[in-house]
Amino acid sequence: MSTLGERVKAERESRGWSQVELARRVSLAGYSMTQGGIAQIERRGDTEPKSIVQLAQALGVSITWLQSNRGDKMRKAVVEEVPAAQLPLIPMRGRGAAADAARAERALAGIRPPLQVFSSAQGGSEGAMILSNEPVAWIPRDTRLDGIAEAYGCFVSGDSMEPAYERGNLLLVNPTAGVGPGDDCLFVREANDGTRYALVKRLVKLGAQGWTVKQYNPPRTYTLPRKEWQKAHLVIGKYNRGS
Repeated sequence: MSTLGERVKAERESRGWSQVELARRVSLAGYSMTQGGIAQIERRGDTEPKSIVQLAQALGVSITWLQSNRGDKMRKAVVEEVPAAQLPLIPMRGRGAAADAARAERALAGIRPPLQVFSSAQGGSEGAMILSNEPVAWIPRDTRLDGIAEAYGCFVSGDSMEPAYERGNLLLVNPTAGVGPGDDCLFVREANDGTRYALVKRLVKLGAQGWTVKQYNPPRTYTLPRKEWQKAHLVIGKYNRGS
């Protein structure tokens, strides 16, 4: 007889979902969940998670079956596939008609998908932060980021921009918006091994070869080579620690 964790894993894999994708769907169903939370559920066997109702809903199975492996597996009186309008936006590169249609459908439905949040740690040159490769949490989406599939949040782990941005603040980032002098930006460098480095700085000047930026602690103005720091993502706001 399979354990609850084994049933969750089997159902997830049968749908071709990653742990991140299942966590996203559980969060949308009303229980904040991370990839690590799904991994723990799958690993710990029969221990019933607090998210059992939302987990069953996300998987499209009955709570009784998920809990005990008894009764009908599939939920009754519901559509087995979750309607597309109820799913959170999956980060996309394109801006074609399909993406626009999906966003319009969500707007009409009044659904706001949660915002992915990445952790950070000090570890790069210039005091750069290293961003996690997968979200560590999903939070309610700020209205300013509605319709922006690629939007994300990330925690500040350094102090070079204090007092504007302090360690532990959560940055709200729009990676698709244009940036200009005076904007606070998250400059991103993607290494060949997949590691993502990030610096939060005030943009002073855009040049063909580099970004002229400044920081506050200690005060300094310098240039980041664009061949290394390929992207500048607009920081639209922050949440303070404990918000």
